[in-house]
Amino acid sequence: MEILRKHYEKIILSVVLLGLAAAAAFLPLKVASVRRDLDTVTQGFVRKAVKPLPPLDLSTNKAALERLKNPPKATFANPGHNVFNPIQWRRKGTDGPLIPQEQFGLSSLVVTNIVPLHLKIEFKGAKERLRATDEDVRYDFVITREYATNAPAQKPAPRVVGLGGKTEVFILKGVDGPPENPEAVVLELIESKKTVRVPKEGVFSEIMGYAADLKYEVENKVFPKQRQGAKLTVAGNTYNIVAIAPDAVTLEDAQTKKRTTIPLKATS
Repeated sequence: MEILRKHYEKIILSVVLLGLAAAAAFLPLKVASVRRDLDTVTQGFVRKAVKPLPPLDLSTNKAALERLKNPPKATFANPGHNVFNPIQWRRKGTDGPLIPQEQFGLSSLVVTNIVPLHLKIEFKGAKERLRATDEDVRYDFVITREYATNAPAQKPAPRVVGLGGKTEVFILKGVDGPPENPEAVVLELIESKKTVRVPKEGVFSEIMGYAADLKYEVENKVFPKQRQGAKLTVAGNTYNIVAIAPDAVTLEDAQTKKRTTIPLKATS
């Protein structure tokens, strides 16, 4: 008893250590047993077939990527973008509605019609013979200059010319056939130096320019038969017509010298 009383603490510690050693030896066996039980349970489950998910529709994503390759350009100077470009407003007439700057001035000037202006030379035939020489035979012509800048000069004008003589538009260079009754005459145009043949009772015609009809729709104002060099007043500004083509009219601002070409309005 004396020995137990002196060494009881060591005996208790030895028993505890033996218990821990037994537990440590038993733990791997218990883990293996639990794993076998879990495998048995999981193997008893019946796995159902799972329907595969449909493929993802990436068309919208691909379209967005394509748009990013060519992004639209921001144009703040075009009509309608007034955040950074304040515009003026004017009243149409005296009591009409207000209209934006985009709709007055040359933006509302329309070319409604363009017609050609001709030089016409009509050969009427021999007019008279004053003496016996061929040079004294004179020939009758009618000249029409539609392109002339003043109205009187645009009207048909009779002219009588002898061989070698000239008018304001041509020189009579020769005749084909008998001088008293030629089949045709040969003329040299003074401006272009071109030689042309005009038969008796025939007409030579050449386009020398164009006239245009314009309309300013804001004020319902029309400018008929305008020619190159004419002046127009549109929305308080003066413009010079510097060129007229078969399909467009070019105007120049009298102050800034800025030129604007207005195409002929298509007819429906």
